[in-house]
Amino acid sequence: MNLRARLWIVAILAWAGVSAPTSAQMHDHAAMSVGDGQFNPFVVADAHGGFYAVYIQHKNGKSDVFFQHARAGSAFSAPVRVNDRLGDATVRNENPPKVAGGPGNEIYVAWANERERFKGNIRFSRSLDGGKTFSPAVDLNSDMPGPAIGRGFQTIAVDSKGRVLVAWIDQRNKKTEDQAMAEIWMAESEDRGKTFSHDRKIVSNVCDCCRLALALDSTGRIFISYRSVPPTGPMFRDIAVARSEDGGKTFRSAIVNHDGWELHACPTDGASLTIDRSGRLDVAWFTAIGDLPRLFIASSSDHGASFGKPALLDPAQKQAKHAHVVAIGEGLVLAAWDDVADKPIVQWGIYDLATRSVRVLGSQKEATYPIVAISGKQMAVVAMQPEHPDIFRTIGGFGLR
Repeated sequence: MNLRARLWIVAILAWAGVSAPTSAQMHDHAAMSVGDGQFNPFVVADAHGGFYAVYIQHKNGKSDVFFQHARAGSAFSAPVRVNDRLGDATVRNENPPKVAGGPGNEIYVAWANERERFKGNIRFSRSLDGGKTFSPAVDLNSDMPGPAIGRGFQTIAVDSKGRVLVAWIDQRNKKTEDQAMAEIWMAESEDRGKTFSHDRKIVSNVCDCCRLALALDSTGRIFISYRSVPPTGPMFRDIAVARSEDGGKTFRSAIVNHDGWELHACPTDGASLTIDRSGRLDVAWFTAIGDLPRLFIASSSDHGASFGKPALLDPAQKQAKHAHVVAIGEGLVLAAWDDVADKPIVQWGIYDLATRSVRVLGSQKEATYPIVAISGKQMAVVAMQPEHPDIFRTIGGFGLR
């Protein structure tokens, strides 16, 4: 079976399986059997009108992290390998590498590797020369010398003072193999990523197969979205946002919406979190209430303590998943999401929080797992392409003055 056929089958199974509860937690993390190609893209603004992008390159049985830079008005540069140790990465659809920029033009990349299937370490590297070279990677999880542990879904953010925060889902305290719950752990750097604090647990009762999103507001509050798992009772898979107002020492969580979606399997679909200049939080997520796959968006105007009534991201969607959102300001959000007709398709557009409507700006057929970013007056969209062993990349305007 060729690469295109394998990826297409995996995409169909991923959409079809979300509403089929099983008796035990499945730990597939949306991993794929892959041939050579480019997978798991992620993109962010570079603060100078351009974009940083990272992805996984799989070749000859080895997976590596690559970095690209699109300067303002330019296309993406030739890729540079981030990891110094060949094959020190893994292909997982829901778990792309993450990149962030520092106030001094530092570039930080975090990713998960594998020591055993779905078990490995959180790796970190930095560049101080604009992405030309990267430092030797280090482990951020302190239990590296011990047995291989399930962890991943790393997320990274940098505050205005240059402090680097990296959080991830960790199963080191897991008691049984089929236990659905995991924890969020975090480590910080005060010296531009040269060294990190000892990692520590910050949130419990977390779904182990849905990616996180980490964001900071202008006052330094820390927010992290995740899919919760109740310790007892029905297995409702609601999205929550944990917030810290003391620099990450303590966190309090709030459920975004009580969806009532009960699932005894991996949703494999985390939320997206964004914050605008006024401090408004917007969260977009997937749920399947009544076995009906839908994407919702909800906002918080009280720093994540509570959220308003959710609305459909796109009422015209058929079997949408994997939304990613970035606040534009003035009640507008740039969003991208998966849908499917006879084949998968990625769409992106502007969502108006006041009218609760979306204006579709573009689409790409046969693409999945989109990520969007805004830099100046430009937007970037990246996504995987199931029938092509390379990443879809586009940069353009988004129609706002």
